[in-house]
Amino acid sequence: MKKQIILTILTGIILAFFIYKITYHEEMNFISLGDGISVGLTAYNVKGYSYNDYLKDYFEDNTILREYIPDFANVDETSKSLLNKISNNEELKNNKLTIQQAISKAKIITISLGMDELNNLKVLKSKNISEYLTNIEKIVKMIRNINKNGKVVITSLYETSKLSKDNVLKINNELNNIANKYNIDFVDITDVVLHKEFYMLPNNYYLNYKGHEYISELVKKFFFF
Repeated sequence: MKKQIILTILTGIILAFFIYKITYHEEMNFISLGDGISVGLTAYNVKGYSYNDYLKDYFEDNTILREYIPDFANVDETSKSLLNKISNNEELKNNKLTIQQAISKAKIITISLGMDELNNLKVLKSKNISEYLTNIEKIVKMIRNINKNGKVVITSLYETSKLSKDNVLKINNELNNIANKYNIDFVDITDVVLHKEFYMLPNNYYLNYKGHEYISELVKKFFFF
């Protein structure tokens, strides 16, 4: 009888341990980097709910989020300005956190960069695209040097009145190559242009909350919780 009780207790302990291992998720830091797409800027120049905000909610619902840091993403951020920001280890004014500290502690890093930079040019030239891609690779390399094991996700660009389909295809192919080179995930969001309901204004490339929710669903496919 005593042996049966001990066996029952041990079985319960082992079962509880395996349930814990299956259901437990370590809490993590999440940092978003990039331009107006990262912060959810709308066609009316107002910050809305971005795909990163939807991801934050998803991580919170799964009780795995320790801290979400969106403050290093800015409207009109360019590849050069973000590169300088990381190189100079820019510090947040409100809490003295530096961008390199944030990157080093992050389990998840999202990057959406290039839509503002390339669409804000008066004339888009191949030189601009080349410089953008060179900077992106430098950014990704620096991030990987700072954080070797975190999950890094970079989103594609999509077609606009300034960015032709051919240019978008060329740029995204190179972004995908860079992603593969540095072991990060490339998320193709080019088909947002097929959904008129994602846009507030027909001639503005910024998406509404439906578009950002759609992007968040595409990004979620790269996470397994």
